[in-house]
Amino acid sequence: MKTLLLTCRSACLGLALLLAPAAVMAMTCKTRQGESIIRADLGSSVAIPASLPDGTAVWRSERLNLSVVCAKDGQPGLTEEVSIYLNPDNLLVGQGVIAGLTLNGVDHLQSQGRIGTQQFLPACGEDESNVGACPTVSFNLPFSVFIQKSGPVPPSGVASDLLDYRMFQLDSALGMNPLPDNNLSYVINNLTGLRFVACDAELRVMPDVVEFGQVPIRNVQVGKVADFRRFALATSRVCDSPFSLDARFTPISGVLSGDVLVPANNSSIGIRITHAGSGTPLRYNEPFHLNDLLGENYSATADFNAELLWQTTSPEAGPFDAEVMVDLFYK
Repeated sequence: MKTLLLTCRSACLGLALLLAPAAVMAMTCKTRQGESIIRADLGSSVAIPASLPDGTAVWRSERLNLSVVCAKDGQPGLTEEVSIYLNPDNLLVGQGVIAGLTLNGVDHLQSQGRIGTQQFLPACGEDESNVGACPTVSFNLPFSVFIQKSGPVPPSGVASDLLDYRMFQLDSALGMNPLPDNNLSYVINNLTGLRFVACDAELRVMPDVVEFGQVPIRNVQVGKVADFRRFALATSRVCDSPFSLDARFTPISGVLSGDVLVPANNSSIGIRITHAGSGTPLRYNEPFHLNDLLGENYSATADFNAELLWQTTSPEAGPFDAEVMVDLFYK
């Protein structure tokens, strides 16, 4: 390799200015309320059983649906696709874990770079001095983010030392805006709460099949409880590592209508799950606190009701069935 050495005196400053790269400021994106940073908080801690297989999601954020507005901030003559840049600060989340984004039902891991949104900011005939007159693009961005077990478990059991992690930045496909806080970012707080524990929990569903038998068609009113059955989730641990458990009911079959699961083979009724003690309904696909396995408590049981709600004033007789999966999340 040969090196070309250029020297100068009075002309150096002008040459340096000539060769300096121009800052690319093509797009700015914020929420409709003008926010440039949205945060998710892990809360107190997230316990990760060391025995879990790689690829298991150990934490998920709530599902968000942000209303976004993007506008020109330069280069008005170009059409630009609004894009999501994963891990824009190029940070390692930690040991034994990796972060990801769920968009349109597809999981994207932090290493997968730029993701197109199919939303486009149109080209504009204004010059650079009047980009504020250019049209904007508005759209909704539904997503959630997650932490996944991945790779060797750290000997210390501490998965991450990051207080904040910028999961993604919304920006132009032409490149990221270099100005801070000018484009929408999603940040996860308190990753220091991620920790590995020695064992996972055993879960028993009692009974594992909830049978309603013959349900009489009488006193039919839409939304009224026609019948219910009690079931329980029993959890236990075999090691001394303390942790708490969240759970989530995820439908495998049937159609969701709010907090009711309607069987595919009979739309006359819907199935709602409630806490047995308080009667509070639980929404499918959303985590809730289940049990605490702390201190001397090595096992715990939580009771629930599966309720049948009429969905029509003219129900049809016949069988029905639906399946629900129970996921556990450790804290």
